[in-house]
This record gives sequence, structure tokens and C-alpha cells, in this order.
Amino acid sequence: MTASHSREYMTIGELVENLMPAHPDLTISKVRFLEDEGLVTPERTAGGYRKFSTGDVARVDLILRLQKEHFLPLAVIREKLKDFDRGKVPEELRPMVTRPESVAQPFDSADAVPLEDVPSALGFPVSFVRELAEFALVHLIKGERGEELPRGDVQIAHTCWDLRGYGVDPRHLRMYATGAEREAAIFQQILMPAYRHRTPETKQKLVESVDELLRLTDELKRGLARRAVADAFEDVM
Repeated sequence: MTASHSREYMTIGELVENLMPAHPDLTISKVRFLEDEGLVTPERTAGGYRKFSTGDVARVDLILRLQKEHFLPLAVIREKLKDFDRGKVPEELRPMVTRPESVAQPFDSADAVPLEDVPSALGFPVSFVRELAEFALVHLIKGERGEELPRGDVQIAHTCWDLRGYGVDPRHLRMYATGAEREAAIFQQILMPAYRHRTPETKQKLVESVDELLRLTDELKRGLARRAVADAFEDVM
């Protein structure tokens, strides 16, 4: 980042300079336009200057990528970002928020969602979250306002809610939680001996190894599931 190490934000000029390699046509006027449209809302200093956090920079990057790579109009992007702000990552955004060059995910440092706020913030009832917790699909934690849904479990809850549209209830999904626990145990068994020394370098390598293992096992599970489904519906597919 080109921002001063003495502060944790960027000016609008520093934001443009930071994103210029990925978006050569980005200008200060363009960023101001996105702000006028309500797509990004930086804080202001006492003197009225814009303060762009890492989340703001990431948001501008996402907007520009949606425009350039998916040719989406601002009205559609606004709706995609509303889902993103609720913790549900739209299909178009999923590759972007996992890219190494992504500046930051806007909800990385966001708080957990208090259970009483789930209906208004996430769009489904508290009873559904409790049912997910009963089958170990999400974990509830204690917060200042009682039980909370961790930010990392928000997307899981959204996915489970969407599956309800196909008649898949939380009780049907317990096997995925069990499978994830077994998979994590296997990863721990094969990786920990090589990364027992907790230096910054080995921690980074561990993260990269886990990401690659998850990618490979996801491909394996998808392939096996597709084959099984094809066998089950052999007269149709």
C-alpha cells in the first residue's frame, strides 16, 4: 500500500494509485461517482477529506471487476453488494474474494451477528439457525448481546437456507459436517509434522497447503457426486 504507515486508511488519490495496476482507467472522478451512487461510503476526516479503509478499497476493486469482467450495470451491482454485505457471496463474487491479489474482504473484520438480529440482517428465522447448530452445521458463540452467529458461519447458513428450496433440511446435511470434521483430522495428520515449527514462513506455507488440499478434495467430491447422481438418474441424465 502507498498509504502512510502512520495511519490505517488511504486518501482517494492513494486508493486510485493502489488499484491502478489492475484498473488502468480508474480515476478520482470515477471513485467519487461510485460514492455518489452509494456503492462505497468512506469515512471523513474532521476537515472533510475521505478516509478509505482496506474494506473500502476491496469494495471498489469488486465493483470495478464486476463491471469489467461481468459487464453488470450499477443497479445490478448494487443488489449483488447488498447480498455481500449480508454475508452471502453472490456467484459472480466468489472467485474474486478468494483471489490472492484481492485487497481484503469487506466483512473480514466484521462482528458476529447477534442471534436476535438474524431475521433482519440475514433474512431467515432464528429457529433455523438453532436447527443448524443442533446438527453442527454452524457454531453459536457467546457475545455481549447473548448468542451470536460467527461471521465465518454466515455463508454456511445462507447456503443451507437456499437448499431448503429443494426440500433439503438441516437434518439431511449433518453428513457434511461430519465429513468436514473427518477431512480436517486427515489434513492435520498429514500436515502437522511438516509445519510443527510455527514461524511466519511455515504458517504461510500451511495456509497454502490447506487451500490446495481443499481445492483438490472439492474437485474429488464434486466428481464423485456427479457420477453418483448420474447413476441415480441414468434414465434422465
